[in-house]
Amino acid sequence: MNQVLLRTTFSLFLLFGFFGSSYCFGFYLTELAANERKVWLDEKAWSITNAMTEEELVGQTIHIAIPSKTVDQIALDEIKQTKPGGIILFGKNLGKKEEILSLTENLQRSAKENGLPPFLISTDQEGGRVFRVQDGITHYPGAMAVGQTGKKEWGEIVGFVTSYELRSLGLNFLFAPVLDINNNPLNPVINTRSFGSDVHRVSDVAVAYERGARAGGCLPVIKHFPGHGDTTVDSHLGLPIINKSLTELEKLELVPFQESIRGGAEAVMSAHIVYPKIDPNFPATLSKTILTDVLRKSLQFDGIIITDAMEMHAISKNYEKDRPGVLTILAGANIVLLTSWGETAKKFKAQLMDAYKNGEFEFVDKEGKKHDLLKEAVQKQIRKKLELGIYDKNSILPNVYDENQKQKEFLLAWEKERNERYKKLSESQNFAKEINEDSIRAYPKSVVTATIVPEQTVSFVKNPRLKEFLKSKKIQSASSKSFSSFTKQKNFTTYLFDSTSEAEVKMVVGLAKKFPNKRFLVMHGGTPFIQLPELKNLEYLLSFSLTVGSWEAMGSKLTSGKEIPKVDLILLSKEAKTPSKGAFPESL
Repeated sequence: MNQVLLRTTFSLFLLFGFFGSSYCFGFYLTELAANERKVWLDEKAWSITNAMTEEELVGQTIHIAIPSKTVDQIALDEIKQTKPGGIILFGKNLGKKEEILSLTENLQRSAKENGLPPFLISTDQEGGRVFRVQDGITHYPGAMAVGQTGKKEWGEIVGFVTSYELRSLGLNFLFAPVLDINNNPLNPVINTRSFGSDVHRVSDVAVAYERGARAGGCLPVIKHFPGHGDTTVDSHLGLPIINKSLTELEKLELVPFQESIRGGAEAVMSAHIVYPKIDPNFPATLSKTILTDVLRKSLQFDGIIITDAMEMHAISKNYEKDRPGVLTILAGANIVLLTSWGETAKKFKAQLMDAYKNGEFEFVDKEGKKHDLLKEAVQKQIRKKLELGIYDKNSILPNVYDENQKQKEFLLAWEKERNERYKKLSESQNFAKEINEDSIRAYPKSVVTATIVPEQTVSFVKNPRLKEFLKSKKIQSASSKSFSSFTKQKNFTTYLFDSTSEAEVKMVVGLAKKFPNKRFLVMHGGTPFIQLPELKNLEYLLSFSLTVGSWEAMGSKLTSGKEIPKVDLILLSKEAKTPSKGAFPESL
């Protein structure tokens, strides 16, 4: 009996030992392949970089905009003269799906014809109020709406699908997610672009978005480092100043960035904000203390640093004479982002060329190693282009991946993986309806929708989608002009309104005061950072977004019979003045 037991034990030991050693060996091979890829990517990127002329090197650090939906003569001339590393696209450039595909294909063709590496083609596709691509993409609500759900899985799905669909249209550089914590309700520019007012919500949902977006095919960019949430000035229009020490930032603003970087984030956008307790002379974009000492060294970030648009007034109106293009590369940035072309691009290229020829980017470190900051900036960008797989058959190096089988296999496996993941999500329409509905919140307390009786409710809603949805739920619709006649009918006890502005809210507040025995409910789309007066007979539903899906979601939640939870945000105090809409009005 003991011998049988001994033999069984020995056999199990051998079996588990075999599987254990097989697992360890498999893990070793995977790590070996990954390391082999990394070595090749580094060496190949340096080989490509070292073969560039001074003019090509300088051009690669600059990303520019173009004027139209096609690669017209202005765009062709600009690409030839600037030799940029990438192109940023705005709403004016992005039409129907077919037009976008034609545009991105022709941009990459022009890169090849000019002997340039393939472009990083970018856009701000944050969702909500910053939604550049309108066709060929899932219309998710904005960041704040997704953040209100508090669900990491929703954040990751939105990030993945957005990135995947952009890559399918030929874009590969996604300027999202916003990691700024909107803890200042007077913020005119971040506002609903943030995932929330508290560090945990942003760290959870926004960081999950980045992780999903990275898997989707584009290179996502976390922004705006080291934090744009606690300011009352829009850096597009002025120079924000945040009087916080590094210790204070480490407790709040830097937490989401640190979490995302630890999780593998590969690109960061800098903020045009002065933090005088950290660097009294320059905003983060131009500050070596912030970009190198804090971001590179303290947070150990080794990816790409791109500036926010250099035409923004925070830079252009305050640091024009300081050669901002040169300063940001010296500070640690890799890409100088311009949202224009022509004279601005010429000016930045000229200042960078002069500095490069004068050896301003060269230095020797403590170990005696020589460095060329501009060349290192280009190498990082080229390496990422190789890693993303955009050196395809239509680029200047159509067969480059034949040089490393591991990288070739990696790209094929990654493409297969994201295609399968997207196909599975598509079976549920990418969960857009569920995410929209899950994001709806109430104010000043939770709303009990079970007490809303269709026969006793009348809708004065103007939004066509919401109006039709409520009609489909047997809720009578009427124009606001007929409001007084309904107040005389005792069988109607609940009045529904929609709003997108503080003026519309005030109008409803006035009516609610006149008829205190009636129930008023306002479905508010867009920013919640307006005055929302509290009355006993007045309730609000908030969507944080103006998409069609957000309006329909409010109607769906209102008629669901379920309780809608209270919003979890730092909203305006009763005495506060409503902030302006800044450079990103709701119409975007």
